[in-house]
Amino acid sequence: MPMSLAGPAAVVLTVGVLALVLRRCCVLLDVSGGSMRPAFADGDRLLAARLPVRLVHVMSLMRVVRRGTVVAIRLKPAPGPRTADSASPTCMIKRVAALPGQAVPGAERVPAGHVYVLGDHRATSWDSRHAGPIPYERLTAVIVCRVRRGDTSTAGLPTGT
Repeated sequence: MPMSLAGPAAVVLTVGVLALVLRRCCVLLDVSGGSMRPAFADGDRLLAARLPVRLVHVMSLMRVVRRGTVVAIRLKPAPGPRTADSASPTCMIKRVAALPGQAVPGAERVPAGHVYVLGDHRATSWDSRHAGPIPYERLTAVIVCRVRRGDTSTAGLPTGT
């Protein structure tokens, strides 16, 4: 009985399509710094679900992003010319502390279309206390889980992320 190529070809095609869909829906992020300790440490690799803000209605986004959700936020490019030596991270990972209309201690209410984010390790975190509320458009992904634990040999050393 001759073997059909349809079976193996269909499997390869299915795996390829699945990989493409996952690539468009998910992203792997590497943690750099200690601003999210103890939840995430320097060197951890995280799986994140992309947030297609331009395609999703704001109300749908707010069903996904709630207080306590850990999100990836696209950073604004640094001013000046970009060189290989001045390359910096393109996103930061922070926890949503307040949603639109909610009050923030020591500040006013979060404006519509924004979230207020904080790092878990406040002493080393650069977050909304410094940058102000973050517009929805800069939220790029919701952290789903840690895929790989980073180097724990420097767990007690503070880093400035």
